[in-house]
Amino acid sequence: MNTDYKIKVEHVSKCFKMYNTPMDKMKEAFSLSGKCRHTEFYAITDLSFSVSSGEILGIMGRNGSGKSTLLKLITGIYEPSGGQIMITGKVSSLLELGTGFNMEYTGVENIYFYGTLMGFTREQMEEKFNSIIDFAEIGDYVYQPVKTYSSGMFARLAFSCAVNVEPDILIVDEILSVGDMRFQAKCFNKFKEFKDKGVTILYVGHDVATMRTFCDTAMWINKGRMVDIGDPTFISAKYTEFMYLDEMTEFTDYRLLGHESEPADTENACDGENDGDVRNAGDVKIQESENREIPKSRLEEPIAAERKIKDGLFPDCIAHWGYRTGIVKSVRLCNKKGEEISYFSAEDIIKISISFDVDDDIDIEFFSIAVSIKNTEGTDLIVKTTFDEDMKLHAGKKQEISFELMPGLANGDYYLVVAVENRENASIAYYEYIEGACFFKAYTSRKIFGVYDVAVKIMY
Repeated sequence: MNTDYKIKVEHVSKCFKMYNTPMDKMKEAFSLSGKCRHTEFYAITDLSFSVSSGEILGIMGRNGSGKSTLLKLITGIYEPSGGQIMITGKVSSLLELGTGFNMEYTGVENIYFYGTLMGFTREQMEEKFNSIIDFAEIGDYVYQPVKTYSSGMFARLAFSCAVNVEPDILIVDEILSVGDMRFQAKCFNKFKEFKDKGVTILYVGHDVATMRTFCDTAMWINKGRMVDIGDPTFISAKYTEFMYLDEMTEFTDYRLLGHESEPADTENACDGENDGDVRNAGDVKIQESENREIPKSRLEEPIAAERKIKDGLFPDCIAHWGYRTGIVKSVRLCNKKGEEISYFSAEDIIKISISFDVDDDIDIEFFSIAVSIKNTEGTDLIVKTTFDEDMKLHAGKKQEISFELMPGLANGDYYLVVAVENRENASIAYYEYIEGACFFKAYTSRKIFGVYDVAVKIMY
């Protein structure tokens, strides 16, 4: 195995036998005729990827997509039905609350118990004990039975144990969602420290902003199959589009034996070993697009920032989707003289002009146009919408609206999001969403210690 890779997954599949009732499992086990009473459900299907030393891989996907199953395969909890997984180094994992802990033991007893599971002696764990206690910050509760802990206290102790046993590979599955903001920030700082030391991290979560800012690579899986892997900004943009537009509601592909919409192939269902012919009924086909880097080269010189629609897409945009695309006709990013340029100083007034059409059948009362300026990590820095500014629009063709502002941004690369919204419900629906409608640079000779500067009145 190439030691540059800490984790290498090659054509891995995981099949579960699903029975209608527990009795069916018993009948199949003792059947003299060998009658099959189960259906096969592939939680993971022909998955291949590798993670290098010191890399942080974010894994995203809807509930039931196979994320947790994949992590359990990597940690050895499950055996793959096909393919192989190669690991180099010591793995520490946080898959779910309670893993590796005895609820009847105290926190102290569980620390030593966890160390034993990880292959450490009691003397070695005594050397790490104070570090674990200090990081967990649960005080004297460490001497109480774990079953009395809140979920947040449990997460603190579990995470502290996992990160203080000097792992080569750390696997975290959404457990940080139960921690408070301060503890989450502390955990992510620890992750960065691990990355500097060359520790490989697999992180599963649903927060797109975290994926973009924290992970080096993102992987999106759906129904056990890889959809795409690559730059976190583009992968998360495609995933967000899928989650907004997907109308599927089924949780998995599993269906009761004898109740399939198509006849099940039960003749070979009990043949035993997986021969590599992986079946996954009802698999969703998702159109894959080219995985690109953010085109920062477009920012290296003053160029026109206008992006006109070409074949229904803005050239060079990160993502373009919605359930009624085509409303936006063009986006222009100008200075106060009306010149289209892709660089601005912190003191410049910039003008974002959007040309659009509104058909008569659109409910104009809840129609809104929004603009957002993001950094290259995908974080919203400035967001403005016509709806929240109480500006009423009207139906009609060949309209134009402009947003004028002084962003006061620090030096760096930024891009513009233009969204056409339906604000009828609390959850915003998008007629059209263009992420990366324009790209630009900001520069300033002034010291801006935050992300952007705002006007402030200081009184003495």
